[in-house]
Amino acid sequence: MNQSNPNTNQSIPVEIIASRNFIDWLESQQISLAFTTYQSSRLMFLGVNPHRGMSGFERIFDRAMGLYATPERIYLSSRYQIWQLDNVLSSEQLYDGYDKLYIPRISYTTGDLDIHDLAIENLSERIVFISTMLNCLATVSDRHSCIPLWKPSFISALVNEDRCHLNGLALVDGKARYVTACSQSDVVDGWRDRRQTGGCVIDIQSNEVIATGLSMPHSPRFYQGKLWLLNAGTGYFGYIDQDKGIFEPVTFCPGFLRGLAFVGNYAIVGLSKNRGVDKTFSGLILDDNLMAKEADPRCGLLIIDLKTGEVVHWIRLEGEVTELYDIQILEGVKRPQALGFQNDDISKIITLDPISPLVGGNIANNQPDTSPADTLYQQAYTLQKQVKLEEAIALYQQLINQSPQYAAAWHQLGVIMDSLGQIDQAILAYKQALVINPNYAEAHNNLGIIAVSKGDLDEAIICFNHAICGNQNYAFAENNLGLVLQMQDKLGDAVVNFQEAIRKNPNYPEAHFNLGNVLQLQGKIEEAIAYFQVAIKLNPKYIKAYNSLALALGRQDKVEAAMSVFKQALAIQPNSPEAFACLFSMKEMTCNWETREADLIQLWQLTENQLQEGKSTAVTPFDTLYKPWSASQQLKVACNYAQEVKRQLALGTKPLNFNHSRTRSGRLKIGYLCHDFRNHPTSHLMQSVFGLHDRNNFEIIAYSYGPDDGSEYRRRIANDCDRFYDIATLSITESAQRIFDDGVHILVDLMGYIDKARTQILALKPAPIQVNYLVYPGTMGADFIDYIIGDAIVTPPESADNFTEKLVILPDSYQANDYQQIISSKPVTRSQYGLPESGFVFCCFNHTYKIEPQIFTVWMQILANVPGSVLWLFSRVAEAEANLRREAQARGIEGDRLIFAHLQPKSEHLARHQLADLFLDTLYYNAHTTGSDALWAGLPIITCPGATFPSRVGASLLTAIGLPELITKNLDEYKNLAINLAKSPDKLHEIKQKLAQNRLTYPLFDTLRFTRNLEKAYRTMWDIYAAGKSPEMIRIAN
Repeated sequence: MNQSNPNTNQSIPVEIIASRNFIDWLESQQISLAFTTYQSSRLMFLGVNPHRGMSGFERIFDRAMGLYATPERIYLSSRYQIWQLDNVLSSEQLYDGYDKLYIPRISYTTGDLDIHDLAIENLSERIVFISTMLNCLATVSDRHSCIPLWKPSFISALVNEDRCHLNGLALVDGKARYVTACSQSDVVDGWRDRRQTGGCVIDIQSNEVIATGLSMPHSPRFYQGKLWLLNAGTGYFGYIDQDKGIFEPVTFCPGFLRGLAFVGNYAIVGLSKNRGVDKTFSGLILDDNLMAKEADPRCGLLIIDLKTGEVVHWIRLEGEVTELYDIQILEGVKRPQALGFQNDDISKIITLDPISPLVGGNIANNQPDTSPADTLYQQAYTLQKQVKLEEAIALYQQLINQSPQYAAAWHQLGVIMDSLGQIDQAILAYKQALVINPNYAEAHNNLGIIAVSKGDLDEAIICFNHAICGNQNYAFAENNLGLVLQMQDKLGDAVVNFQEAIRKNPNYPEAHFNLGNVLQLQGKIEEAIAYFQVAIKLNPKYIKAYNSLALALGRQDKVEAAMSVFKQALAIQPNSPEAFACLFSMKEMTCNWETREADLIQLWQLTENQLQEGKSTAVTPFDTLYKPWSASQQLKVACNYAQEVKRQLALGTKPLNFNHSRTRSGRLKIGYLCHDFRNHPTSHLMQSVFGLHDRNNFEIIAYSYGPDDGSEYRRRIANDCDRFYDIATLSITESAQRIFDDGVHILVDLMGYIDKARTQILALKPAPIQVNYLVYPGTMGADFIDYIIGDAIVTPPESADNFTEKLVILPDSYQANDYQQIISSKPVTRSQYGLPESGFVFCCFNHTYKIEPQIFTVWMQILANVPGSVLWLFSRVAEAEANLRREAQARGIEGDRLIFAHLQPKSEHLARHQLADLFLDTLYYNAHTTGSDALWAGLPIITCPGATFPSRVGASLLTAIGLPELITKNLDEYKNLAINLAKSPDKLHEIKQKLAQNRLTYPLFDTLRFTRNLEKAYRTMWDIYAAGKSPEMIRIAN
């Protein structure tokens, strides 16, 4: 949520740090400074307040760049406009304590000409500017984008493409005379290849190049008889020796240099940091100079004494602002401000031209001159910004006692109380401000934020709507309203508000980010990516946006691009657990193991730190299941995640306080909650269970919140249930209410903590008994989940301490399996899958993230001992294939002995198993559906169980189909068994024959038997509940 701040239109703070005597210097020169920030779209002012502290002020202008000041006027270039801002105060007049008030009066719409430097020629009083896109000097036009005035002789045509990167402009005797360019290239973007030493200075009057060999020169200024400029690519401020045609360096400045102004015997130089992903500022001599001086690039201002070349004062900017473009001196100005378009001040301040005999020059506004109340308010506000809160409170209260109708004082008092956690006092103060001014948008906005913190989303919506009514351009309130609607799962409405926030403030990175998140939730990945990219462009340090962008790219299987974005995030914030965890997951998906061991140690350390600090872990519970982490580690992360689910739910949802009865009449109602009632492994396993339930004793209700893919799987499940509800468009609370109203006795969650799960529904406890089953093979760590369904192998009784749920131990395998899966009858050959016609084919169709170095090394040892054999793997991304082949080479196995399969329709996928000889299971996260597929298709599996649920599934499946001889005790036994079977065709044939016989006679594929055992478990759960007892371990006998 964004809280209102009267001094800024952006939510990310900018910290201004000044050298000790900077304020004294400003006062001694009787000036203020104005500068533009380009990348963060700011016009900023620095002056001195009445208490001799620094006064900072900013306004948002999209891509603010060129800047020029006259005594009463400021000219500013933005993305597609040139603005004229006029001062409306007379020499003795103040407005809220400011002695200059610049109001946007005239705008020239130029289109995106990439206007850099601009100035006013004294004689003609015309605006002249450098169009970097047109490679020319131009002036404004009443009817067109511009009137070109001059172009360099080496530019062949006026085409809107940046060729030489013309940028800087210097006036001499009030007339445009010199320009700088980064090259003399006449091809589009040609300057980039020549930016190192291709820069030059051109004399407009003679059309001659007067200096060359410069590195990205900027900001030429003619002052005290010299042509000064910034040789930005080297970091040096200096001047051009026009007799020799060379640049004479004066002072090294640590940063990329743009923006130069002079006052007295001082130069003010602007510094910018590197752009990170944009290479424009990197790869320059500046990098070497910084390294040699052991300096980091900074953003800010340096004041240089022209007599000595020494830096005598400085300003440093931290936070969102990382680049400056231009600087201007405001002579005789102590404390300037400007109006923008983000609040309604611009509609309230009305001035009359004193040229009229009827006008005395007064400003018609609420507070025309500095009054004692205004002075007191400014003193209090200064103390507030200095975090001297007790003193600020005292002054605000003094002001309120003297002027009870001073709404801003009430509001700021509320802001302080809010920050101190004194919420009731804050509410009273905000409401008093609204009594005085019912349209006080910021007060409505802050009351909305408080309502959200209390979980009263309906009240928050009312507050944010009032804020928007009070200020039609209030982007923050639009964004906050969108966040609340998102909390209510009203994603379509949230999209509208985020779009409105962006319309009202196109440079609002959070709104772009939030819109991207909602679009991603709606499955509109490509659109989401575009908004994440804009958010990053507006705020290049927006770590959350980098992470979301990378995750979205990952969902498109653009793994290399995703990894690159995560690396950019870590370059900005090296200790970001989220970026590190996500990058590691991408490495696991692509089998990039170069730094795996060190990464695993660091990842758990980051996770443990977050656990100890009570923060939500970057690692998700599902992430822990396929890592070499213990069940107790998995439990810690799951418990943390469950608490975060409840915390987030409490922020946006009122408790529904469902009252469940311990008695029932009629059948036991079983609800199945799932995203994946579609062509998906969950439905592949479960599809026959729904129709086999005993309808005399059980009523089966399915709740689907995933997409309807029109598949036979979905159609059959919908038909086989007594009731099938699509709740995809319902909110969390509406979904929970529906389940409760349906009278569900036992709600079975088929998702756990995997992607797209709506765990919040379960957290509202819409059913008296709630069960974790099938898809998520681990504890959910949640007090709102009563049972987990397992078996004696995956969840032996001695493992109970690793689960917050009570164990339900089924007699055979816990995993439902379909006894009617269709295997394609189409002929298949090894050649059509790139397999050798002869030779032993080992295979593993598990996802690549389940493969890790330890098991892969064993597989390569197996291949080494079985000449002519190959390993047939499944892959979704080319990067994984390349990495695994490289890892094979490193273990002495030719990469072409790894063959890769890709997605196919289920029946054809099952059919191709007959081309393989033996399935090799993974270690920490076994084959689940892939294991059942292999066994159903007649392919034996070798497995080596571990100590956690997901590492023991293979053993569960093999036991239930009567092949315990394929379960090994350790990896040596695993390896030897695989080698022996490959070299003993008779033994392998015997096992395949046994598998074929057992497939329809052993419990694994006896879906009816499984369903009856599952129903016994459901009855027992209900009996325990009906008896008034807490959940307890349940063992089901056949």
